[in-house]
Amino acid sequence: MIIKIQNIKQLGAVTKHVRQGQSLDQETAGLLSGNGLTFISQFENGKETVEIGRVFNLFEQLGIEVEVNLPPNLSEKAINRIKQLINKG
Repeated sequence: MIIKIQNIKQLGAVTKHVRQGQSLDQETAGLLSGNGLTFISQFENGKETVEIGRVFNLFEQLGIEVEVNLPPNLSEKAINRIKQLINKG
């Protein structure tokens, strides 16, 4: 299911509910993703300065995928360039 997220607080809340839906406490989710309890708590509560790499580690462990919806007026050239950058990984 795709859900539109507009800020970090919403993203943290969604992540919290996914974690809880998997019967994981914050400490376990932190250990599985290489993060600590404090980080998980701060992220789930909407702290705007969390490290994005650590968020992606948590997403990977919870099975959350991230997609980017590009603007419709973007040129085909720009889209192809973005795809090339993504594929290089």
